[in-house]
Amino acid sequence: MRGSVVNQVQTVFKSIISFGESKHQAKEQARSLGAKTWHDIGKNINIYSYNTADSYRQIAIEAFKYAKENFNVKDITKIEAQHINSFLESKIESNVKYSTFQKYAAACEKLEVALSKYTKQNYDFNLKDTRELAQKILERTDAHRAYSDPQKLVDAIQNKTYRVLAEAQLTGGFRVYELNYLKMSQFSDNSHSITVQGKGGKVREIELSEKTYNELKAIVEKSDNQKLVFSADSYRNELKKAAERSNQAYTGSHGLRWNFAQNLFKELQESGKTYEQSLFIVSHALGHNRSDITEHYLR
Repeated sequence: MRGSVVNQVQTVFKSIISFGESKHQAKEQARSLGAKTWHDIGKNINIYSYNTADSYRQIAIEAFKYAKENFNVKDITKIEAQHINSFLESKIESNVKYSTFQKYAAACEKLEVALSKYTKQNYDFNLKDTRELAQKILERTDAHRAYSDPQKLVDAIQNKTYRVLAEAQLTGGFRVYELNYLKMSQFSDNSHSITVQGKGGKVREIELSEKTYNELKAIVEKSDNQKLVFSADSYRNELKKAAERSNQAYTGSHGLRWNFAQNLFKELQESGKTYEQSLFIVSHALGHNRSDITEHYLR
């Protein structure tokens, strides 16, 4: 292939662009055809997001430029596993964060898919060893944040109001600011649900147990002007103390949302829902627009 680095990358990537189509359906189809791991799925689906396409193309351009400068590769279809692995190893040597490396590796694997579809030949960059090297030595900032025993943490909170708030986060997936300034008008008259407005103005209904719903409603009713107002810092301090009392690491109030996501996902899977169906439901429950963010909670 001839042309500039940018033009060659854009041409190849056109073979895997599927804007407007369903990524969920594509993943379901990949699983039905035998894909089991994330790597398998990634090699069987296209790109469905404009942002992802732009991000991956930029990394592919960087990888191609590296191959051109270091291995004199001028035709993108001539890129081989050694070129891509050398490129990723250079990122490891520059000590990028592990999460950044993962993004680079994912983009390179998507380039592999694009080349395979464009040329109708089988490309295999075989990144296993390089991925393992990165996992061993790069700094990880995406630590698991779920509590090991969230109910024990909640039970250890001495302040009654904060204990109810923590229970609501654990069983409803609230963000802290979704609970602060909670008003009576947000409580449903027909169910045990509360309507909140989350990030980006996204509105969702959160269902609670009858007990937690009634306890939270009673707190709001007794608050000034029937509006719950509390110090988020004070609440987090109580959680930290409860974590110490229950002998577990403190991971912030957001850690309870991680537990909520994992518990709900497990329940959905056990009820017979497929992975993609479960992921969609949990994403909606958390108020996420992107499923890849929700997948981060499920690790």
